[in-house]
Amino acid sequence: MMVVVFIFIAWLYVSPINWLFGTPIFQFPKVPALILDTLVITPVLWYLVRKWLDVMTRRNSGPAAGIDTVEPGGGKPESGDEWGLATRPYRPQTPDMVSGSKSEIREAPFGLDDGFFVKMPDVDVGEELFDLERLRKRAMIRAKVSSGGWVKKRVSSRAVGSLKSSDTMKHGRPFRSRIPTREVGSIHVPSTVMAAVARTGRISEGHIKITKDDIRESVFTGRTTLTIILVIDVSLSMKGSMEQVREFLERIESETRGSKDRTGIIAFKDSGAIEIQAPTTNWNKIYRALGRLRISGLTPLAEALKKSLETIRRERMRNNDIEPLLILVSDFSPNIPLAQSVGPGHERFTPVQDLVRTARLVRKAKVRLAAVNVDPEQSKWPRFLKRPYHEALELAAMLRMKKEGLHDPIETILKVEEFRKTFGAYLVAKAAGGRAYLSRDLLNETSILNTLLSSSLSKSRLQEQDLRHVEAYLPK
Repeated sequence: MMVVVFIFIAWLYVSPINWLFGTPIFQFPKVPALILDTLVITPVLWYLVRKWLDVMTRRNSGPAAGIDTVEPGGGKPESGDEWGLATRPYRPQTPDMVSGSKSEIREAPFGLDDGFFVKMPDVDVGEELFDLERLRKRAMIRAKVSSGGWVKKRVSSRAVGSLKSSDTMKHGRPFRSRIPTREVGSIHVPSTVMAAVARTGRISEGHIKITKDDIRESVFTGRTTLTIILVIDVSLSMKGSMEQVREFLERIESETRGSKDRTGIIAFKDSGAIEIQAPTTNWNKIYRALGRLRISGLTPLAEALKKSLETIRRERMRNNDIEPLLILVSDFSPNIPLAQSVGPGHERFTPVQDLVRTARLVRKAKVRLAAVNVDPEQSKWPRFLKRPYHEALELAAMLRMKKEGLHDPIETILKVEEFRKTFGAYLVAKAAGGRAYLSRDLLNETSILNTLLSSSLSKSRLQEQDLRHVEAYLPK
């Protein structure tokens, strides 16, 4: 329609008929000329419109395909056919989203996040984990470190960190010197000079010749800050153990609040894990985040470890010198694999194997790990074997390994169905290079963090006599 109007107006301004009436070109014509122009252009416009409609009705594709025509074939007439209003449906041919080789593809046509493939847990659904009023009261408590009013606060970590720094790290003050075993961190000048004098026995012409063998390095004493990642199981199987979880978190707070130790919270349930609080020294923020937690769903343990590794990688990008401590609090009954699209019976439905693979990634990342088991039934192993929890499970696994003729404790646990269901804490700790603990035992300790840090440095070594000693108490 706009084309017809444009042609008509253009004809009025450039028509040669206007010259006969004395109207120059590009000027609006007089009334007699206007009438003649209209009479001349009308048949032409009618012919053009008729020709355009004829062409459009014969088209098989395009935006005007089948205009004002009835669909061919033996189909039943549709409503509007008698008026010529039924049209042929238009099916556009969409071009391929991918053009060219794979090397030319730089990004997806739309953004994809983790939630596109994995259903993220809804922390606001389920039964409340904490008493919100109690959390609100604790969030208002101020750490009285400067005045000494924080009774349960460990004096050694006030205004600093909980982890004793390595000897060569420049934390604290130098208190002695030693012969360097690797690259020299900081030269201890007095000891270096004394070593040079002791070697030569005299000072020649007021100068001291120092050689490489005379160099002594400083040994520092002090504490460095921890980055604690609390990975909390809020699945439905933890419902009967939440009182221990609450007490455990309060103990961690009493040992870290007021210091420079940073604490982050990761919760997992349903089919995934979510970081509800990034590592921070502000426990008021942590308690506000804990108030959102609800108990429901299944236990995706492997996904929880994977999420904690993502948090640690992010923190190391900010500061490569952080000392992470991963504390996994659960009953260690995994029932969700990493491949969440498969169900039981599928070859990829392997929640325990996925847990071992992810734990080995934790070990490769050089992260301290503590597996805290809240299952009260697990206390039977320390009582029966008269050893701490981690050593008791390791001894039981080695005894069964010897009986089955296997060569690896992890392989033994994966093979024995009973061990697969109950040895989850030891399995994670063994694969990640950490240690397993019972929550009740940790709550009886004077300092939970000191216990976790000191135990992480010691490695259990079971000897052959330990096996023979325990075998005497086992039923034949």
